[in-house]
Amino acid sequence: MRIWLGSSSCILLLLINAWYNSDAPSFLYTRNTQMYGVLPYFIAKTISDMTTTIILPSLYGIIVYWMANLRPTAAAFFQFVLIFYLTVSTSQSVGLLLSVAIPNLQVTLMLAPALMIFLLILSGFYVPLDNLNPAIAWASWLSFGRYGYSALVINEFSGRSIDCAEGEVSVSLSGGSDECPLPGDDVLASIGLSGAFTNLWLNVGILVLIQIFIRGLTYVLLRRTP
Repeated sequence: MRIWLGSSSCILLLLINAWYNSDAPSFLYTRNTQMYGVLPYFIAKTISDMTTTIILPSLYGIIVYWMANLRPTAAAFFQFVLIFYLTVSTSQSVGLLLSVAIPNLQVTLMLAPALMIFLLILSGFYVPLDNLNPAIAWASWLSFGRYGYSALVINEFSGRSIDCAEGEVSVSLSGGSDECPLPGDDVLASIGLSGAFTNLWLNVGILVLIQIFIRGLTYVLLRRTP
C-alpha cells in the first residue's frame, strides 16, 4: 500500500510545480488574448492529466502488484489497477485545485504536503478508523484516501483466508484473535471497515464522486481567475 501513498504524494507535488511553471502562464496568456475560453482549456487539461501524467505511476503499480505477491487473480488485478488509477488521479485533482485556489507557489508547496499527510492519516492506513480522535474522525469522510485505501484493502482481503507461515506461526491483529488461517474479513474490521463500506464498489463510486466535485470546483475557480 506504500506505493499508493508515495505515488499520490509525488503526483500532487509534480502537478503543483507544473502549474506554476508552465500551465498558469500559458492559460492566462491564451485566455487574455482570447485564443480560447476556459472550458476548452479545462477539458484538454483534464484529459491530459488523466492520461499522460498517470501512465507511469500506473505502470509502476502494475509491476509492484506482482512483485509484492498480491492476490493472484485477474479480477483482483484489474480492480487494483482501477482503484490505484482513481486514487492517484484524485490526488492529482487536489493538486490542481490547490494550485488554482492559491496564487502563491511557496504557500501552496508548504500547504500541500501537510494537507496530503492529514488526508492519508484519515484514510485508516496509519490509525484504524475506529481509533481516530473524535475531534477529527468526522473529517475522514471527506478524505479521498479513506475510500481509495479501503477499496484496496477490500480488494486484497475480502472473502479470503490468510494462510499460516511455515512452522504454524499464528497471525494476529490488534484487538483480534490469534486464529490461523486468519479470515480476511478480520483485516477489514481491524482498520474500522464495517457495514456498507466493506463493499468495494461503494468506495470506488465515492472516489469518483469526490474527483468530479474537485474538478468541478477547480473549473469554477478557473473562470474567476483574474
